Amino acid sequence: MEGLTQNEKIIWSSWELKSPRDVVREAAAKGTHINLAIQYLMKKNGWNESIAQDWFTAEVKAWTVQLLMRKQIFKVLHILNKINFNPEEHLMTLAQSATEIVYRDFLVENLLKISKDMKPENISRWEDFQRHWHLLRYLEKSFEVDGKFKQNKVFGLGTGRVFVNESEIKSLTIEKIEKYPSDWKNKIATVLFFETFEFSLLDFSSPNHVWQYLVDHNKAMILVRWINVQMSEVVRDMNSRYIFFNQENFVQKLLNVDTKGFGVEILENLDKIFRKWSITEDMIIFVIKSNCFAYTKMCVYDTLSSYGIVIEEERKNLFQIVSRLARTQNLKLIDDVFSESCATITNQDFYLELAKYFVKNKLYKALTICIDSHMLDMDLSNVEVEARDCIELWLLFKSIEQTSDRQSHVVPVYKTCQQIANKDIDTYISSNPQLFIGMILLEDSANLFDIFLKEEFLEFKDFKLPNKGYKHKLPHMYNVYKKYCDVNNTYECKDVNVYQLLSGYRGLDISKIFEFQLMNLNTNYGLAYKSDRRSLGSLLSKDYDIMELLTQRSIDMPDFANEKLMKKYGYEAKLNHVYYLKQYRPCNASQAFVAQQYQTYNRLQDKSIKSACCEAHALALQNWSDPAMTACAISFVAMIGCNPTRCRVHISAAKMIKQYLMSHKGYSEIDANKQVTDYMSKLVQSHEHTAKIMLKYLEEITLVKSRKLKETGRTDMSTILFESQTMVKFAILHNLPLPEMQLREFIRENSWFDFLLFGDIFRYPLNLMLQLSQEFEKKSYAEHLKHIMLHKSVEDDKEHKYISSNGQRRATRMNSADISPTQGTNFEFPSNSVMGRELWEVAAACHGPEDPPAALLRAADLYREPLLVLIASCYEPNAVDILWAHWILASIDTRTCDRHDLQAEITGKPPSELFLRIASLCLMEGYITTLYESTLIFMSDNPLSLLSEFLYRSIKLQTFDGETSNTLAKFLLHCQRKYSSDNSNGFPWDLSTHSIQNIAVALVKTALTHNFESAHHQKELLKCLADADFGKSFIGYCPNFSTMYEIMKLSMETSSIINISKLLEDNSDTYLLECLDAYKNKCNDVAFKIAKMAALPIDDIIVTEWRRKSEGFLKDMDRENPLCDEDVVKFIADCSGAFKSTGVTCRRATQFLHSLVQNISQVGQKFYAYRIIMSWFDEHHEYGPAREDTEHSMWTCFFHSKNRDSILLDTYESTLNFTLSLQRNVCRKYGTATDQPFCMTLHEIEVESDVGNIERVVTLDDEDIDIWRKTINRLLEMKLIVEAFRLSKLFKVADEFLCRSACPVQIMRTCLKLAEGTCTPYELPQDLRLVISSPTLQHKLSVSETSDTSFEELVVIQERQDDGSIPHLAVREEADRLAALDALAVKSGLSIVKQIANYFRIALQIGWDYMSVLKCHNRALDFISLVSGKSRMTLANLVFRTFNVPTKQIAEYLCREMVSAVISPHLVKTSTFRQKEHFQYTLWGYVLDSDIEMFLNMRPEACSHIGRLILDHLIAFQKIYKASSSIKIPENILDDSCLDVETLIDEEYQNLDGDEIESILTEEGTLMSAETESMFSVSTVYAPGNKMTKDTRRNLFDVISKSNVHIRYEVKSSIRKITKGAKLSTKQVNTISIELLVLAHECFSCACDTEGVAVVLRSAQALAARLLSARSWRLMVRLLTGLARYTECAYILQALRENHQFEYLLGQFDYMLGQKQDKIAEFKHGLLDFLKTHCPGDTDTYIMVALHFNMFAEAANVKRKQAMDLIDDLEKMATDGVKLTKKSPQPLWPQIHDNVPTRTMLETALNHCSDAAEFYLQGGCTGSAGEMATLAQRIALQISLLNASPTRLILKRSTEQMYALVSEYLSFLEGLVLLAGSTGETWRELAYRRTLSNDQAYLRDMAVYRPDIAYDFINRYKSESKKTAVSQAAMTELRNLLR
Repeated sequence: MEGLTQNEKIIWSSWELKSPRDVVREAAAKGTHINLAIQYLMKKNGWNESIAQDWFTAEVKAWTVQLLMRKQIFKVLHILNKINFNPEEHLMTLAQSATEIVYRDFLVENLLKISKDMKPENISRWEDFQRHWHLLRYLEKSFEVDGKFKQNKVFGLGTGRVFVNESEIKSLTIEKIEKYPSDWKNKIATVLFFETFEFSLLDFSSPNHVWQYLVDHNKAMILVRWINVQMSEVVRDMNSRYIFFNQENFVQKLLNVDTKGFGVEILENLDKIFRKWSITEDMIIFVIKSNCFAYTKMCVYDTLSSYGIVIEEERKNLFQIVSRLARTQNLKLIDDVFSESCATITNQDFYLELAKYFVKNKLYKALTICIDSHMLDMDLSNVEVEARDCIELWLLFKSIEQTSDRQSHVVPVYKTCQQIANKDIDTYISSNPQLFIGMILLEDSANLFDIFLKEEFLEFKDFKLPNKGYKHKLPHMYNVYKKYCDVNNTYECKDVNVYQLLSGYRGLDISKIFEFQLMNLNTNYGLAYKSDRRSLGSLLSKDYDIMELLTQRSIDMPDFANEKLMKKYGYEAKLNHVYYLKQYRPCNASQAFVAQQYQTYNRLQDKSIKSACCEAHALALQNWSDPAMTACAISFVAMIGCNPTRCRVHISAAKMIKQYLMSHKGYSEIDANKQVTDYMSKLVQSHEHTAKIMLKYLEEITLVKSRKLKETGRTDMSTILFESQTMVKFAILHNLPLPEMQLREFIRENSWFDFLLFGDIFRYPLNLMLQLSQEFEKKSYAEHLKHIMLHKSVEDDKEHKYISSNGQRRATRMNSADISPTQGTNFEFPSNSVMGRELWEVAAACHGPEDPPAALLRAADLYREPLLVLIASCYEPNAVDILWAHWILASIDTRTCDRHDLQAEITGKPPSELFLRIASLCLMEGYITTLYESTLIFMSDNPLSLLSEFLYRSIKLQTFDGETSNTLAKFLLHCQRKYSSDNSNGFPWDLSTHSIQNIAVALVKTALTHNFESAHHQKELLKCLADADFGKSFIGYCPNFSTMYEIMKLSMETSSIINISKLLEDNSDTYLLECLDAYKNKCNDVAFKIAKMAALPIDDIIVTEWRRKSEGFLKDMDRENPLCDEDVVKFIADCSGAFKSTGVTCRRATQFLHSLVQNISQVGQKFYAYRIIMSWFDEHHEYGPAREDTEHSMWTCFFHSKNRDSILLDTYESTLNFTLSLQRNVCRKYGTATDQPFCMTLHEIEVESDVGNIERVVTLDDEDIDIWRKTINRLLEMKLIVEAFRLSKLFKVADEFLCRSACPVQIMRTCLKLAEGTCTPYELPQDLRLVISSPTLQHKLSVSETSDTSFEELVVIQERQDDGSIPHLAVREEADRLAALDALAVKSGLSIVKQIANYFRIALQIGWDYMSVLKCHNRALDFISLVSGKSRMTLANLVFRTFNVPTKQIAEYLCREMVSAVISPHLVKTSTFRQKEHFQYTLWGYVLDSDIEMFLNMRPEACSHIGRLILDHLIAFQKIYKASSSIKIPENILDDSCLDVETLIDEEYQNLDGDEIESILTEEGTLMSAETESMFSVSTVYAPGNKMTKDTRRNLFDVISKSNVHIRYEVKSSIRKITKGAKLSTKQVNTISIELLVLAHECFSCACDTEGVAVVLRSAQALAARLLSARSWRLMVRLLTGLARYTECAYILQALRENHQFEYLLGQFDYMLGQKQDKIAEFKHGLLDFLKTHCPGDTDTYIMVALHFNMFAEAANVKRKQAMDLIDDLEKMATDGVKLTKKSPQPLWPQIHDNVPTRTMLETALNHCSDAAEFYLQGGCTGSAGEMATLAQRIALQISLLNASPTRLILKRSTEQMYALVSEYLSFLEGLVLLAGSTGETWRELAYRRTLSNDQAYLRDMAVYRPDIAYDFINRYKSESKKTAVSQAAMTELRNLLR
């Protein structure tokens, strides 16, 4: 503590009493003594500064995590700031790794709050974090369905789709999702975007992904919108193409199909995105290749074509292009479409295809119209010859037309001729010399007479033509040429002018042409008159000779060669607009005029435009009878921007006058034409008098037509107005007084209204109208009209001037839309003039006020005349809402309300409320026809007219046929418009959907209430409404008319019909209840049905019915058997079931059932009855006194029952089923624990049992205490926890009995507290602690299975989970807690308490808390994966036992783990596994091959099922990887590494049906598909107990080849999850298949499932055949050794032997079998057995195998057998030789001869014996080795005996024969050798007897080789009793020899 201040020393001292954790937290919270805290940690723990700093930081972070879990964010921020730690980085790090959604979102929410002040260096990380958080958040939301996670979800379509399962999404964090590939994020984000329209998700997506998603999901209209928005940016103009796609009908009817529910904001944001994302060629290609709907492709292609983008396949398809442009209404804009920058075909391409089509179909006229100059430069090289020739010809014609000067015509004419002549132009031109002359005349450098001057070729500027001689073809020209070339010709060459040529015309007087030159002639001759603009015909006269006159004076006649005259009188002619007009070409005329104007003035001059209009006007008037010329002139005027009204009026007037002159004036057609032509000529000259005459004619014409109409009776004012408009316009154009003749006709007829209307329409001046009005015969008319016209309106105060603008007159009346008829007006009818007026007077009076529409409406209301409203509509056409209301009010008489009050009420109301009020009034007053007619007049196109028609047909006509239903259906269809508010389009009756629906509902209710007298008609109307689902999709409230119809129909079956009008009232429930009271006594079924439909209480109805049934049941005296308590209990159960099915309330049901219990006498039966009643309280979670009373009664009956053990104490549902079966059938044994694991916390138990609120507690009697404890125990064993807790609280024990033993509920409560951590093991009550520490209990613990985890194991578990140092005391506490739980479990003996202890043990092993394990009990198998290594085995056994996991689920789990253990090593990219290739697959740290029994023993009864599941996985694996296909044999037969499978994608998986994908999520969390399978399903291959058919006897690989084999989706999904889509070689596929077969075989063998073993063996045989074809020897060896069925798999050994792979087999087995001696022994013996059985003659192989395995005895046996066989053969040869040579009996000794076969056989046998002896010695078989050595000696002896051939066969002789040989035949050494293997005593005895026989040679050999034996024999002989002379001689000889 040196160097510390006093304050720091004080703080240091205070820290001495605290733990390091508290020190760190205190320093971090204050932020002032952080360095001091670090020093303290260094001192306290002996750390250096770095370790102390790291520990300090880690502890602070851990503390912040705890605080954040409690949502103390501000404290966390405070702490982080105090220690200078960046809070953003810390929170982002925590959020990235957080798996709990609420916790993570809480962190992100607070990060958002502090993001404004975030450091710049963290912004990029924050933005990336936020994007991934959005992606994860919306991905999680997509899995939630009704608050729960879906099991799996597929994103996308096709092979590229992404599968996300439940476990993956639950474990997914932001940190993990950041590491996912971008393609995965793209697909997920795209799908989520179109589900949520969260635009932040587009950060992960791309235009291509979005486009592909829209195409795959057929979102046609969104694609259309995208194209239009994007292409409008490219095209840069809002032309008609884009307008078409954005028009209202398109958007509402089509686009809303895909964008249903889209808000405006979403669409706008989508448009912004679409503007940024350009449409690429890849997107269009994707549409072409996709499998989307044809409609989608059509929409996309059509939209693209409207911008010139045509897909490559259709660019030559003219029909498709035209049809697409026609559908998009762009056919008229075809030039603009294909001129766009984005267009994929040009105008030339399109017109070329069009031209080819025209030529092909011989539409040459269409070709000339459609094909213009834009094709002149087109390449036609790829066009068919016929079409190309025709198109080129027409283009040449067009080129001739477009040439500008004479010289430019030559080449096009030449090429045209060349095209026509088909290359032979010389012949063609020669036959048509006119063409030759024409080209000469057009050529500047050519002379006409060159055709005769040049003999060979005629040179043109760009080509030359041969001169083929035209003298005979052009004789006249040749004559002229000759005269021209004749030198003797004295004729003076002088040009001949046109006038001289004309003089030759018969009778033509040309003198009048040049009168200007004849003026100076003889004065005696004069012309009679001077003609003006005469035609040539006027010159035909014979009065004088012009040539004579011309010769009187020498004058020069003008000619074209006279340059002087040309300069004086001539001019350069140009083609101007007048020329084109005369040629009937207005378009060219307008173009020429505009071009001339811009060329001259660079703009259009008003003066020039006016002049051109006058010229065209004059031309039209001069040619008024030529319709083509007049139309041309009018078109030209309009084209240059002027109004052609004046010209139109003049032409119309001319035609009308001509017709009038011919029909009424008697003119002939010629005279009429002449007269009208004269008028037109004068009009051109602006002759005023002529205009007046024509106006008069027009007035007469109009008057005549009106009179004709009257005569025919078809008087129509509209026709008169139409016919008069030409007349009035003519007068206005010429500033003439307006015509009065028609007005005077009206005056004559007293047609005052027509008079006013005519004057008002044509805007006659007021003074003229006043003047003419005084001419009426009736002065009252005159005065009245004068009176009303002098009341000037606001606009009449100004001067009315008719402003003429080229025939147009400006209207001076204000627009009707600007003045509302409801606005104030100063006009009022005088009180004294109201009565007695006629309609005309009223209409006339209303015409003059300031506001005529308002006056007409007031008059209509006053006089009840709706016609005046229609007149007012002419002034105010847009105010239809007000006009409609006034029309209705003028048409009806109101009885229910005052008219003035109604007027005041509707004034100012919006249209919707106005219509509803008036329409309701019409219905209540009975004016339905008036309402219907009004809608037809004022709103015929509005949905309200359909509604009124429906009401009209229903109420007035009372017709409820199909047409009525169709009308209602149309109205409901129109109700779905997307107007957001009323008047959305500016029209009064364009109401919103909500308004129309509210009006419809109100009117239908009014109609049902007031307009039907018959209930039948009301029912029919309700039926129509119900059939149409009226109101189903309405936004606002709408009565359920379908329910009303059903109620009405039911009530009509009774005598009392329900009043439908009362059903429509607000208090309809009260009325229905009254009706139900009346029905329930008589028509109980009707009352019940009505109550159910109306959602009314049905308690009284049902209870009344069952009360009546109970009375009949109890009083029934006719039953066969007497009434017993069991019958009453069954009746109560039936009644309870009926109450539940009908929805009777709990209170009424329990009250009624209690009343029935009183009829039961036995307490046991009462208990059942009370259990049934208690089921109501339990299901409805009802608590309180009523339940407590019932429970006390129930348990009292149980306690007092004498046979309590026989009473069924089970769940309420089981009790109910038991009583319904008359207590005969019990579904399970009494008191058996349920299969469901315990999963409730103490808090949940207390809440559900409500033990804290139990008020009535009864003290138990002494004799009931033990029963009470046993019952609680029984309930706990049954896992009826809630009932046990309530029972423990309902009764109590007297204080003096409390010390006997603890209540089971108290023990369980204590266990739950310990497990949940709410109390420590040191806080247990004293009595429980004493019980736990008792020696008896500790002994039980030591021998029980509960103490599986030691203290050291707990430490290891905790350290492994936390990755840090944990205080020793904390681990000790957890160990004590577990020990206490185990002790309490043993003490109580309750399985549920033991289960709690096991839960806690599992939590310790996986590093979780108890509560988490409890919550995840449905996914118990997931706990196993949370630990690694061999600890999984212990945990798995614990999980299986604790959670009572079903055998099937365990089998599936173990199968998946085993299959994964086999496949996973092959997916590793490194070569570790491949280098070893020892087939050593490990699972949970155990070698699968050797320790498989350990896994199978975890649940032995599941072995067979595991095997079958493995075979399922094998078939799925084979199906996916197509391993059953043929295999190409490599060149190197020993190389199988190149056998790769190229296509590993399962087509079947790509085309999954929807029902196959959807699987059921069971309670255990496993996938279970449908049980049904096809005929060749996997299960049929090894179905136990079924007779094996031909199909089922086939192997699995044959089944795979079947097309209809059914593989469960769960199995295929499991394989895909394991393989993860990896590519595997054929070798790997076969290896995996072998291992799976081996595993399945082990499972079947363990289960003794012979059927399964048979299937495996058959499948192995098929697989071996494939391996043999691939020459995969190593895999065949693995298959053989894995199955270890060497007898059944002998075919594998045979194949290896036939292919010379036995040595390979011997070299591979050792590492395949490893150190498993039992497996090795099986392999050795199996291999040798195979060689013995199947290869008995192949002894070499047998010996090789035996020696390879060090099995020397087996090899020696073979050698021994070989030697013995040779000896047998030798004996047989000797015996057969004797038989062939002698026929006498066989001698005693077979003789053998010294020959090659005999010697060879003996030598071979000698070798075999030597080898056998050696092998025996190596094998440790010394005895056998000695035997074989002895035999070898004997064989060697036999070989030596061959020297004296023939000789005896001494081999394989009997004992007696052997003795005989030694005694008689063999020499001393030979005998010694022969008996060397036997005992020495035998040989000594035989040798002794042989010695006594005095065999000299024998004696000599003995003395020489064995003198010791000789001495022994001599000594023995001394004691011999029977001595003979021979023997004595022998002994003597022997002694001599020895000397």
